[in-house]
Amino acid sequence: MKAFSKATSGSSVLEFTLSSIPLIFVIVSVVQMSVGMWNYHTLNEAVKVTTRTAAVRGVDCASLGCAMTVGEIAQMLTTKGIGLLSNSLNVTLTDANGAINCDPVSNCTNSTTTWPRSGGNATGQVIAISATYPFNTAISMFVPGKGGASFAPLTFSAISQQVIDY
Repeated sequence: MKAFSKATSGSSVLEFTLSSIPLIFVIVSVVQMSVGMWNYHTLNEAVKVTTRTAAVRGVDCASLGCAMTVGEIAQMLTTKGIGLLSNSLNVTLTDANGAINCDPVSNCTNSTTTWPRSGGNATGQVIAISATYPFNTAISMFVPGKGGASFAPLTFSAISQQVIDY
């Protein structure tokens, strides 16, 4: 058998170190991208479900006492947006009367304003809910236009429009 020289005794540690650094970066990147995709999907689904729910609560529902308030909509978005921080989620509710901004959505959870508002809640009117959510990740420094030495957030956005049914 050939004896190993002292010159090669540390080479395996060096090889492991040089190969593990890129591997760790890839693993962390995959996990961060997975969390980002989960946040993006959750945001879209929360906006879509909430808009669909509000679309069936128009003028006919208002006369029956089942209309939704801005606070209930904000609470529904917070509940459906599992994992999204309500103090970072910005929402705009738009009906025929204009827009109501909730920046962030946690500011609107106690609002008792009915939405869609009177005049904008007739059958056939279009309502829309749009939301933005910042996603902070170290990977963003490698995104063209967002990068550099800073960790700039990526902003996810979602919008859903529905026609009021009743």
